[in-house]
Amino acid sequence: MSELDLDFRLAQFIDIDPLMELVQEFYQFDGIAFDEGVVKAFIALLSDEQFGLIWLIYDCDQPIGYVALTFFFSMEYHGRCGLVDELYIREDYRGRGIGKKVFKLIEEYLQIHKMRSLSLVVDFWNEPAEALYTKLGFRREKRHLMVKHINGGL
Repeated sequence: MSELDLDFRLAQFIDIDPLMELVQEFYQFDGIAFDEGVVKAFIALLSDEQFGLIWLIYDCDQPIGYVALTFFFSMEYHGRCGLVDELYIREDYRGRGIGKKVFKLIEEYLQIHKMRSLSLVVDFWNEPAEALYTKLGFRREKRHLMVKHINGGL
């Protein structure tokens, strides 16, 4: 494959169409239902940086992926923290070091903004992703994520 000309750009409302195309690809790949609620959630994130940020990943001005970083507060981790809520890189671009560059960008952002930790969720079946995250210094905690869906919200 050819040399990559990578560019990471903070997503804005003008980027909603290419972003939603990538999101639909990711949701199809991951078996997640894509609906109006998903679009509203992305619009909410684009509307207020206190919730988080989305970077679009480009190769030669072609969108090839995105990462959604959201924020939360933790007593255990002593303050504001980041959560990689979604990371998607098109299949043709996987295994080429892009994920490492994404996490370098995110860690630099978190350090500048004095955030204390970075978390992520990985599917049990996605061993290649888990291997990458382990190499990057992530580790499994003693606890696991539990979720209860609440009606309301957006």
